[in-house]
Amino acid sequence: MDKMNQVLIPNVDRDERIGSSFNHLFQVINETQKTNCDKVIWDFGECSFLHPFFLAPLGIYKKQCGKEITLKNVSPNLRSYFNSVSFEVPKGITSVKELEDLRIDYQHKSYIPICSVANHETNLDKVQTVIQSIIEQQSDADARIKTPLSYFLGELFCNIEQHSDSKIAYVFAQTLPKDGLINLCIADEGITIYGSYVKTGRYLETIGNSHALALDLAKDGHSTKDLPETENRGYGISSTRKMLVEGLGGSFFIYSGKAFYRHTRQEERTVELPDVFNWKGTIIFMKVPTTVPKEFDYTKYIY
Repeated sequence: MDKMNQVLIPNVDRDERIGSSFNHLFQVINETQKTNCDKVIWDFGECSFLHPFFLAPLGIYKKQCGKEITLKNVSPNLRSYFNSVSFEVPKGITSVKELEDLRIDYQHKSYIPICSVANHETNLDKVQTVIQSIIEQQSDADARIKTPLSYFLGELFCNIEQHSDSKIAYVFAQTLPKDGLINLCIADEGITIYGSYVKTGRYLETIGNSHALALDLAKDGHSTKDLPETENRGYGISSTRKMLVEGLGGSFFIYSGKAFYRHTRQEERTVELPDVFNWKGTIIFMKVPTTVPKEFDYTKYIY
């Protein structure tokens, strides 16, 4: 039996700047990967709470990292939290009945657990409808948020279905009515945005070996498909981030392969990461305000 190495999981209870929890996640990924062992222990002895934007990607990473992860020193409160959000095993959605059960079970809660969904168009369309209805019920949001929320979910699920080559889509959400926010996470296990450009052979001279340059192309609306300019909407990332940040005052974060991109009203930044932090697929986080500005017009962001 391989030696089981231990990784100490940090306490992550704040996430004022979207994506900041990934500083802690990078540390966990690095220490887990450098053990060079198939079996690793994650020690939660220092944890009293974990921010959802740390917990969700940690749970997805646990599933896809290829190592056997054992949890140690998990407090009763944290264990209850893990069970509630399906941290150890994402909640599988494979049928219409399971979708309806999800809606019934979570419409009056403040979150949607980490769910894994088979990637095919009909399934993702149904998931989008149910996820949106749950979030709207939970958040008591401004009725005008319905259209942009539908757009965000539709575009990002479409990205997974059309571009990712992933068999699985993940979704996780948390509503914070007192803060006027919806925290939303959507992820896949696919070929990454960089890999999608490589697969189609587009913009290779521009991106070279850089995952960050590929993210820049995607966030600016450069598609992997050879379509007329009016249809060449990239991954929907460009219109989604602009509508969210510039129109609604929210925050957007995407991590794909070896790069991440963050867009808030205070900052717009793309960062290339070392090879050790290679994320298997793409994961997107959004902080969506539940109050829509009076001057907001979603049509300004659709092109």
